[in-house]
Amino acid sequence: MLKIISYPFSILFYLCFACAAVVFHLVQWVGFNFFGYQGHKNAVDVLNWTILKFLHVLGTRFSFTIEEEIPENVPLIIVSNHQTTWDIPPIIWHLRKLHPAFIAKKELGKGIPSISYNLTHGASILIDRKKPLQATQQIIDLGQYAAKNNRSVVIFPEGTRSKDGTPRDLQSTRA
Repeated sequence: MLKIISYPFSILFYLCFACAAVVFHLVQWVGFNFFGYQGHKNAVDVLNWTILKFLHVLGTRFSFTIEEEIPENVPLIIVSNHQTTWDIPPIIWHLRKLHPAFIAKKELGKGIPSISYNLTHGASILIDRKKPLQATQQIIDLGQYAAKNNRSVVIFPEGTRSKDGTPRDLQSTRA
């Protein structure tokens, strides 16, 4: 019975998500073009808060366990497994003070309202996994940016989402 009830809520969620993605694409554009980095970041933060609220309607709950104090004003590397598309909004929202930038596949840079805009206009990088030397240089450049600006970098070393929630082997970039 619960599964049957979940279908209309899922449809509602995806409709709300699509509307938010389109609206926040425009909000990000305004924020970036009129207020720079901080305006864009604020729009992205609110978008991810909104997505979390939509996910709560589906009954999704998130928890973070941080066993040590996160240092402030230092660059950080956040390493996580990637179980679903929906593990990214909680990272962005709950770690927003760390200014997370992502290492993402280049295919995400086109055609997805809000997400593509954020990846191409934020500090994130889009790598071509078929060009490991170029990807390596982009990651080095992002590391230097993070060090200079006390930002954080998020990487999913499995290389892609796991289909069943079981972490995959870590991927390496070899020349």
